[in-house]
Amino acid sequence: MYQNLAVAYDGSEGSKLAFEKAAELFNLLPDAKITIIYVNEQTNENIGFLNSAGSTVPIASPIADNTRNQLIPPDAGEFADTVTGPEDTDIHDLSKQMHLTIQQRLDEKGIQASVLALDGPAVKTITAFIEEQQIDLLIIGNSGKSGLQRFFIGSVSRRLLQEADCSVLVVK
Repeated sequence: MYQNLAVAYDGSEGSKLAFEKAAELFNLLPDAKITIIYVNEQTNENIGFLNSAGSTVPIASPIADNTRNQLIPPDAGEFADTVTGPEDTDIHDLSKQMHLTIQQRLDEKGIQASVLALDGPAVKTITAFIEEQQIDLLIIGNSGKSGLQRFFIGSVSRRLLQEADCSVLVVK
């Protein structure tokens, strides 16, 4: 069965559902290792935050790509009011806030998991993480995009289904 799980989390409703599904799986697979990852596509720095054994430390992400891509979408759930544009956003504060939100949700559910921020293009960064950490199940939310949005922007969940070297569970 699955031993090394990763959950892609961005604060959207889909990723919240993915988080809840991971919590259910944790109850079924208590020996599995779970890592909650979130990707910052905006920054040029390779800094992340790792939570291990109850402490949070900044780390350099060895798999991050320095490509400046796009801002976390304004409809990213609980961060909708804090993300307005590059000139108004301190991405490190946003990463810390995201990390604390995830850790609080883990604590509420009594789940021991690592929380890791990665920098770079989402699909490339997540697939590199999967390979590097030998993830055997990636849990992601459905983007909810349709029509022209999906055509022009592309769906991260669809691309991860195609490119990930592990099983992928898309939660709707």
